Amino acid sequence: MKIKKRNQKSENGEGAFRKRANGTLEYRIYYTDEYGKQIRKSFYGQNDIECKEKATEFLKIIDRKINGVDAMATIPEIVKFKYNQDLAKNYVHEQGYSRNIANLAIIEKSALGKLPIKEIKAYHIDMFLCSITRYSNSTISKIYLQLKMAFREAVAKKIITDNIMEQYDLRCPKSNKPDKKVRALTRDEQVRFVNYLNEYKKQNNRNEYIDQLLIELYSGMRMGEINALKPECIDLKRGVIHVGATVSKGENFRDFIKEGIKTEAGVRDIPISNTLRPILEKALNNKIGNPYGLLFYDEYKKNIVSTNQVNCFFQRVCKKCL
Repeated sequence: MKIKKRNQKSENGEGAFRKRANGTLEYRIYYTDEYGKQIRKSFYGQNDIECKEKATEFLKIIDRKINGVDAMATIPEIVKFKYNQDLAKNYVHEQGYSRNIANLAIIEKSALGKLPIKEIKAYHIDMFLCSITRYSNSTISKIYLQLKMAFREAVAKKIITDNIMEQYDLRCPKSNKPDKKVRALTRDEQVRFVNYLNEYKKQNNRNEYIDQLLIELYSGMRMGEINALKPECIDLKRGVIHVGATVSKGENFRDFIKEGIKTEAGVRDIPISNTLRPILEKALNNKIGNPYGLLFYDEYKKNIVSTNQVNCFFQRVCKKCL
């Protein structure tokens, strides 16, 4: 921006000085903000240099805002900006975006998340890393990658010059919790599990998810895929289930049907065994009308059945019979 000499006539978009009654100088400029609006702003100082320095620093901040990141941006703001870009460009879909934002909330709620990234020191990060060991190793790893992303983006945007995540020994911490070990049910456990479901009596005003659990057991399908099934996905004549959608979590923890599976291999046809066929026939006969046309529907909440709902029922069953 051009700076006009004192007493020189001011023009729109340029700066001009004016001596104030108290002896200080006022330096008045016009600038265009991040929304394209032209605004007038004044800077005050004891001399020309002080006024110009204040104006220059302010305009740097505006330039960074126009480029998408504020010079005083925090780690969550920088990472969220990157996630929003990835979502807009379809590099990530709604369910992945939602998971990323949920992990980012851990940083956002911390003291570290409230500091401008340019003011963060190595000891701030070290204290934060020590504070997240109560989470699982999976969650800690995701948070650590978000920290690295924030500093990498901040360097690229010229908010900071040095990446302290690379300068210091700020290694990813380990969880205080042991990693969960997942195992399959034994043959004897499967028998007890099925017998319990066959004898289960539905409680009033509560959903039961017996058919979903049996389909999962006899088909190997994921629960999100089962809850996204529509009657037309089940081809009893050909003896296959067409899998091509799943229930996912979106923004604000919204459950929605995502057409297409996470990987290409996920879109598949599953053979219907003799054990599975009567369960599918029963589910088709008991289907409740719903706006989504789904085979399974939450008749009380008037909504899609989430994976978490079925998992909670599954855990209660396991405590009773295993």
